[in-house]
Amino acid sequence: MKLDLETIKKLAESVKENNLTEVTVEIDGVKLTLKKEELVQKVVEMTASAPAREMVSQEEVTVTENSVVENVADENLQEVISPMVGTFYSAPSPEAEAFVKVGDKVEVGDTLCIVEAMKMMNEVKSTVAGVVAKINVPNGENVKKGDVLFLIK
Repeated sequence: MKLDLETIKKLAESVKENNLTEVTVEIDGVKLTLKKEELVQKVVEMTASAPAREMVSQEEVTVTENSVVENVADENLQEVISPMVGTFYSAPSPEAEAFVKVGDKVEVGDTLCIVEAMKMMNEVKSTVAGVVAKINVPNGENVKKGDVLFLIK
């Protein structure tokens, strides 16, 4: 057996068809692991009042791919878009506080998050002024160029 693109595609199809979660193959010293992960999104919701934010640091709600996430109904929301593919980080380090939380006031140029791409930490700055209405991406999740990261009102 040769580990080429066709073999990898067949393995991926086999994982899907047989409802497997993980397959590992080693051929000629090359080890390949294919993992199937459920689409799970963590939605962070916080109240806008400062005392409530101090009491509750984060509330995580798990949403499966068949669930519908309630949309923010306000039509006047402005989007902050991911400028690149990478990993979304809400804080400069794991032990640091998030750059912004729901309810925080932001100005143009304020740092909202970091998108890590190829080991480079890229600050995403606000392109609009207002109040953070929603954070669309959980910390540590992958984002694509053009994904809506924040909604600002």
